[in-house]
Amino acid sequence: MSKRWEVRLIGTGGQGIVTASIILAVAALREGNNVVQSQNYGPEVRGGYSTAYVIASESSILYPKIDLPNVLLVMTSTDYEKYLHEIDEDGILIMNGEQGSEPLPDNVYFIPITNIAHDELERPITANIVCVGAVVGLTDMVSEAAALAAVEEHVPAKAVKINRRAFILGVRAAREALAKREASATS
Repeated sequence: MSKRWEVRLIGTGGQGIVTASIILAVAALREGNNVVQSQNYGPEVRGGYSTAYVIASESSILYPKIDLPNVLLVMTSTDYEKYLHEIDEDGILIMNGEQGSEPLPDNVYFIPITNIAHDELERPITANIVCVGAVVGLTDMVSEAAALAAVEEHVPAKAVKINRRAFILGVRAAREALAKREASATS
């Protein structure tokens, strides 16, 4: 990692967004980076808003707040246009869901995070780990090995196998979205 990564994850309480941010932060720490992780959420235990933040950089982090992230992942909406002004000009926006038929800006990716967790894994609770895989697969912010080790460290021992699979499917979905984008750019 040679750049400063500023990641914002938006979801609702109970989706595991905070855990996903902690896993990304731990993976960045494993790779020798300076890291800040924080979260903001409503008073509800489940169903209220939840936002988590990760800043990872090889250099010192003197300002621990994210104004315009270079990675924004949104679990709760499919209206990507309202989030475009909330990312850095070189940033990427990852939306949970299926892409419609309209062409997207180059920096917007739809990843069916919830569908992967629900339909392929039959464990909706793993959506946050699919998120981690999607971020890693689209950005290479941290290595897959460091992220997977952090996943295994932060899930219950009995759930390591299913969460490992969730991470791998998230990476795969992200890489497929990248390949699809590259194929449409060359045609």
